[in-house]
Amino acid sequence: MFTGGFGPFEATQLTEALTDVLARSGRQLDNAVLRDVQYRSGDYYAIVEALVRLPGGEAHQAFYGITTAQVPTEAVGYFVTAADTHIFIWQHPADPLLPGLRLAATPAQVREHFAPDRDLTALTAVIYRPLNRAVFRASLAPIAAGGLSDTLFLKVLRSGTAQPVYAMHQLLAAATVPVVEPVTEPISDVLALVGGQGMPLGDYIRAEGAHNRFNCFELIEILDRFPTEVMQRPQQPSWADRYQEFMLAAHRAMPSQRERLTRLGDRFERAHDSIRLGPIVPTHGDLYEAHILVDPITGKIQHLLDVDGAGPGYRVDDYACLVGHLAVLGYNDAQPWGWQSAMLTFQRLAEHAHPRTLAVRAAAVVVSLIPTYQPHADAAARGRAYLTVAEALMDLA
Repeated sequence: MFTGGFGPFEATQLTEALTDVLARSGRQLDNAVLRDVQYRSGDYYAIVEALVRLPGGEAHQAFYGITTAQVPTEAVGYFVTAADTHIFIWQHPADPLLPGLRLAATPAQVREHFAPDRDLTALTAVIYRPLNRAVFRASLAPIAAGGLSDTLFLKVLRSGTAQPVYAMHQLLAAATVPVVEPVTEPISDVLALVGGQGMPLGDYIRAEGAHNRFNCFELIEILDRFPTEVMQRPQQPSWADRYQEFMLAAHRAMPSQRERLTRLGDRFERAHDSIRLGPIVPTHGDLYEAHILVDPITGKIQHLLDVDGAGPGYRVDDYACLVGHLAVLGYNDAQPWGWQSAMLTFQRLAEHAHPRTLAVRAAAVVVSLIPTYQPHADAAARGRAYLTVAEALMDLA
């Protein structure tokens, strides 16, 4: 039975809903554990690990998704009601909006479509955002004895969206932007990419300290290479643009911090009345340290990852995304290396953007990182720490 609830749902209500769904196919629920809960744009998305059985049979593991979001009526799963709220429950990997999830989660299909001449040694999920996207890591055995193994990353995207991302990789590569190479054109909206070279910038900073060889101006020069054709993509709200949505999510996740969050929200509203965002230009759209791979010795940029969101936007929001993510790294460590690196990066990037705007938008990015599901003390402590970081960034504005 469920060990906890989320949002408007108590554990008993979730247990009843999943028990009802399983009963429709003649199965029984032994136990269920919430593995992840996400709150996005006013809806909940949960991933559940369950032990289920046929009557008289042995229990086996299965995963289910639960959402309050609207899904197509033809989706494979069950519409039920819990806590007077309509929800949809499906069994993984039948995600209603990710048709390629089954392919990417099935080793034999991954090998058949993306590495037919190689042995697949491991296939692991890196990230899964129900009804939105998923990423899997496929490890391939060396071609020759004693050689190096290779890695592919499989991006599972919504129907019809993988081909534009493939085209974006081609466009940016032609403009000498160091993006990773697609293995082939998308199959069932799964885009396979070769593993990038280098180490994530965050790992590099953790190893080298805040004062290191990474050069923000090299990053600026690479962003300047983004061609004008990027502007033909639809403009999407940046993480900072969505600060009101994330403030609401933080209020739901941390009711004990209501007063602090209210004050911060008021500061955001006042600041956004007067900040200067600058012109709309080609942007990366999700530029943070995990998407910047650098040489572990020189700190030079080797690859930019995850250009799915590339399109028209504000350059300051790319900078703010990086500063905000850096600021929370190592938040629980004795040495605040993430904050120190963020401050150095802020100082350098503020020469190329309005400093007050950069501070406000970086604070908004940090709010977007506050855990929307805080079932235990560690998650709650992380939420409070991130709130403190957001407040400190606003103090720079």
